[in-house]
Amino acid sequence: MAVDVNVTVGPWPTDDHEQWSTGDVSAHCDRFGLAAVVVRHSVAVRYDPAEGNRRLAAELAAAADPRLLPGYVLGPLDSGEHGAPADLPERLRADGVRAVWLFPRSHGWSLAGPEARSLLGALRRAGLPVLVELDEVDWSEVDELAAAAPELNVVVCGVGYRSLRQLVSVLDRRPSVHVDLSFLASQDGLELLVGRYGPGRLLWASGAPSRDPAGAAYLWRHSDLDGAARAAVAGGNARRLLGLPAAGAPPSVDPGWPAGPGGDVVDAHGHIGAWPSCWVPRESADDLVAAMDRAGTTQAVISDLLGIWADPVAGNARMLAATAGHPGRLYGYLVASPHRPQDEPLLERQLREPAVRGFKVHPHTHECALDDRRYEWIWALARRHGVPVLGHGFAGTWHSDPYLFGAVAERHPDLVLLVGHSGATVEGFRRTIEVCRRHPNVYAETCGSWLTGRWLGRLVDALGPQRVLHGTDACFIDQRYGLGRVHGAALTDHQRALVLAGNARRLLQLPLPPQRLLPQGGN
Repeated sequence: MAVDVNVTVGPWPTDDHEQWSTGDVSAHCDRFGLAAVVVRHSVAVRYDPAEGNRRLAAELAAAADPRLLPGYVLGPLDSGEHGAPADLPERLRADGVRAVWLFPRSHGWSLAGPEARSLLGALRRAGLPVLVELDEVDWSEVDELAAAAPELNVVVCGVGYRSLRQLVSVLDRRPSVHVDLSFLASQDGLELLVGRYGPGRLLWASGAPSRDPAGAAYLWRHSDLDGAARAAVAGGNARRLLGLPAAGAPPSVDPGWPAGPGGDVVDAHGHIGAWPSCWVPRESADDLVAAMDRAGTTQAVISDLLGIWADPVAGNARMLAATAGHPGRLYGYLVASPHRPQDEPLLERQLREPAVRGFKVHPHTHECALDDRRYEWIWALARRHGVPVLGHGFAGTWHSDPYLFGAVAERHPDLVLLVGHSGATVEGFRRTIEVCRRHPNVYAETCGSWLTGRWLGRLVDALGPQRVLHGTDACFIDQRYGLGRVHGAALTDHQRALVLAGNARRLLQLPLPPQRLLPQGGN
């Protein structure tokens, strides 16, 4: 049975995610077939580590579920908040603590500062694995920690896709540094890291409830790893780091999904190409289609990132070449820049290409707010040809807030607008719901780092299943995370089918590909 090294219980002051009890964690173990879960308490993260650790010990004792293992949150010891440094290792052992969490950014200290020295000494004596969320540290601090205490096993959680350049540099240098799968989001990142370092540096984790456990489970279930590597990632590595006995059978993380591709899936928000601020290791159309086959994606509608960032004309030409190279699997959005009305004749001709299904606008990279009048020629072109526009959406920004989609929809009620990422953040999801309710020509597209199955269910409940489209943001974000969230969400089969494919087929007028082109793989 598998092991999850990253779960939180306790109250949370925002509505970013659910608030889990120990009973919820036990149900989580049952759902995913987990033999053990490392649990931390929200009060230790959001209020006071010592108080949260005491609450965790009491709640785990009351739950009496041996699968729930305590992970204490610690910080600098010189202030006396965690008792005498000398006997901390013994107290951790007496409490059955299996791992230590550190939150230096939230708790006002630095891993590289003098305040960390006594803590580091105690952790070395305790010999427990140390877990950190990436948004709490930077990679230089992780590197320094691993250099100062190479005998400590450090697990960096929630890696995402933006820091792959720094990640591989640290993993190359520091064999004691590991990564969890709660959001190892770079496309094919799991296969990339296992191919580079072997399977021993990766640990399965859900990040629940702030992240969606179904994403990490789907990633593992549809990976290209062999049996031994899959077993190591699912539980063998965690057992070694946590000092747990070896499993009697190969561990598995499988909530009962089909072994192969599971029905019609359209990715309504995909890309090919590079991104300036992060390394995209597999960026070609061939790479994307291979990832689609692995995940079980029938078709994807893509734009080229060269067009989004620098050169719309060249980017659109590359997109058209990619779709021509994969007919029936890849369709495209033409990138339109509000600063380039001179492109209108070319875009008018390209709209007649059979693979083109609409426009992509990116107010962030083009530095022009979505409701700016400079987009009017694009809106007119889209309306004239009856094609939708997918726009980058990000709540709280001056350029891409969902409310700006509402302003455009008010002026052009016959223009179909897709709010990319559904506004990206929890507040973005709320604003997207508000805008879509007011404007029937606006739809929610779901790719992004913060969406969970719970929020997907809220979007569907609020808007109806006909107004929500599945997207993944490949080739940034691994498609398996996005698909796992949809499969794991509390949706009916009818709702799931509309979200995964039906709505995109209707709005983007996508034909089904020939049977011979459909994904045939699956693990």
